[in-house]
Amino acid sequence: MKAFDGFKSEASGGKFPVLPAGPYVAKIINVKIDGDEPDQSLILRLDIAEGPHAGYYTNRFNAKKDGQYPEKYKGDLRIRIPNPDNTKAMYPESDVRRFNDAMYRIEQSNPGYHWDWNERGLIGRIVGVNVRAGTYNDAAYTKPYRLEIADDVRKGIVQPMEPMQPRGDAYDSNLDQQSGFAKVETDELPF
Repeated sequence: MKAFDGFKSEASGGKFPVLPAGPYVAKIINVKIDGDEPDQSLILRLDIAEGPHAGYYTNRFNAKKDGQYPEKYKGDLRIRIPNPDNTKAMYPESDVRRFNDAMYRIEQSNPGYHWDWNERGLIGRIVGVNVRAGTYNDAAYTKPYRLEIADDVRKGIVQPMEPMQPRGDAYDSNLDQQSGFAKVETDELPF
């Protein structure tokens, strides 16, 4: 192989550090309703608002958007919107509870604010967010998982969540070991 100009033994810079799992104070920087009725979700676009990781998701997005592949914004939190007539929703009670809980935590984090069914009014609001760790094909990641009350996060009351179960090919290949069943190494049916 012939040497070429510009060679330097260094990392390509393709990796952006993973945000540590745990609770943060975040700001809602945008909102969007996604999907068609009766299966709609309210997507809250969050960014870390306080502390040493402030601006993490926006900085990550801006650092990677000029790359070869389009970057997805990693600070989105999806909340299913309950179906008003509850006739086609699969889990209407849990959707209602989660939606109510999210609006309660946003209201508690923003004194004087009350949910008025105008999703655009959420933009600029502060809220706590619990970021949960996980792995996919042996690659670590974190993602916003649950809203919290901002003052509870500031006081240190909110505890980090347990990591999610591993996903992807590496996890699927270990299913037999994790379930306690022996893997059958034969082309014949085991009965």
